[in-house]
Amino acid sequence: MKPKYSYPFTAIAGQDDLKLCLLLTLVDLSIGGVLATGDKGTAKTTMVRGLSQLMGVDFPFVNLPIGATEDRVLGSINLEALINQKTTIVDKGLLAQAHQGFLYIDEVNLLNDYLMDVLLDASATGGYHLEREGISQWMDSRFCLVGTMNPEEGALRPQLLDRFGLSVTIQTPKEIEIRTQIAMQRLSFDSDPTAFYTQFAEEEKTIKDKVLAARQRLHSVNIPQSVQALCAELTITNQVEGMRADILLLKTARAYAAYHHQDEVTAEMVTTIAPFVLQHRAKEYTPPSDQNNEESSDQQNEAPQEETAPQNEQGDTGFQLPKSVQQGLKFSASKASKKQEVPLDTIEKLHTVPYTASQQPEISIVQSVKKYLSTNRFTPVYKQATEKAVARIVFLVDTSASMAIDQQMAHLKGIIEKTIKTHPMQRLQYAIIGLQDQTAKVIQEFTTNIQQVSTINHQLKTGGKTNLGAAFMKVYEVLRSVQMQTVQLFVFTDGKINTGTSQPFQYAITTYKKYLAKIPKTTIIDTENGFVRLGKAQQLAQQLQLNYMAMSQF
Repeated sequence: MKPKYSYPFTAIAGQDDLKLCLLLTLVDLSIGGVLATGDKGTAKTTMVRGLSQLMGVDFPFVNLPIGATEDRVLGSINLEALINQKTTIVDKGLLAQAHQGFLYIDEVNLLNDYLMDVLLDASATGGYHLEREGISQWMDSRFCLVGTMNPEEGALRPQLLDRFGLSVTIQTPKEIEIRTQIAMQRLSFDSDPTAFYTQFAEEEKTIKDKVLAARQRLHSVNIPQSVQALCAELTITNQVEGMRADILLLKTARAYAAYHHQDEVTAEMVTTIAPFVLQHRAKEYTPPSDQNNEESSDQQNEAPQEETAPQNEQGDTGFQLPKSVQQGLKFSASKASKKQEVPLDTIEKLHTVPYTASQQPEISIVQSVKKYLSTNRFTPVYKQATEKAVARIVFLVDTSASMAIDQQMAHLKGIIEKTIKTHPMQRLQYAIIGLQDQTAKVIQEFTTNIQQVSTINHQLKTGGKTNLGAAFMKVYEVLRSVQMQTVQLFVFTDGKINTGTSQPFQYAITTYKKYLAKIPKTTIIDTENGFVRLGKAQQLAQQLQLNYMAMSQF
């Protein structure tokens, strides 16, 4: 027997980002929906069902299956009524049934492109025209669209990705307390759904009242000129095409203010919601910085030293591998054949890169003959393409000005150079992320061209401050379209993180835990040297529970 209640929205532990995005789209349906990417089994469907239940019976929940036909999605003529009653009755499709409610699509990246275009248009405009057998009828369809997907199963076209108002990354909780809480609460709900829901009934009502009140307040929220300018600056900085992101930053920040019973949007609100709007649209997403806030005293003492340090300790001369560098980074990469996987330290099994259409398929003679004998018609059967193994190494390089002191940068370059030349024939891909202009930049995307990587490595220059949080976001940006299990990350830094937010060190830790925790192996290479050491890099490794090495070990 189906339980009377769905699992309560307010009982779901964790996933605060997705909760916030869903609530903001409820406050302003014109935001256009939420795209959730990441792990399965993280209560995405449960959360949407729970929020639909929270809003009441007039707020429907419609699950759109991937294999749904066009008639099922858009609507069709009722043939039985047409034949038996000689009347034309239009059966509403799933889009119309979702009016004023939730439309949920699991594995949205596998949905037919035409249907995806239609439902995104409906989400943005509040309806669609149904054209069937001489019938042209407008169908109201204003809903909160929620799509979930695993990027490893295929990506959305950029045009469709841009149509989702907000995007959020979902990860399986790593904290023992939260996992235990989730499991025990689920057991309690399954035992007695009614009693369990009663425990959260008051919280459910509170959230519903806040959403309804925010809807009433939404259009009276003031957006100052400074906030408007900030939103425009963010879209320009992140190289976002078109104006949709500018509008959505303002809409989402306004909804955030309304939900929190504020009469005016602030810069802090924009900073909070900006990742949800920008990270799936930006060519190179950089988190908003809080440059005006005061930094800690030890960071202030370091700042003048970083700003006055030379920009390139190598000058215009060619790069020379320091003789003091005895070895590169350690990871096993034996010479493998095309069918073998490239083993990496601590990674039991690497995923593979699929066969591409540019490769010439090989005909299977035996299978082709068998098919001809059974069908009396020749149709070539091709052998299944062999997938080739790829391991991915990411170098995150702290190129802040302090790295120019005591030839730290030269030694760092030497380690990278030694590493890539140790395995010249392996099927390895390398990427380089560097700090730049108080933020970070993808200096080299994944490539197997070690000469290109070597050249980029030689050209690295020092300067500016250390925003490791932004650098971690760049790593996440590079890894979004690859199998995380194939990656090893090496972070070269002295740990003197001194820009990005009012608490830049903690921001770096939070960003790593949120976006990069699934990397199988990350190693912090401590570049700090000298008689007096602060030990910030080692502290970073300890708090993130990562491998740690000192650069002097090389």
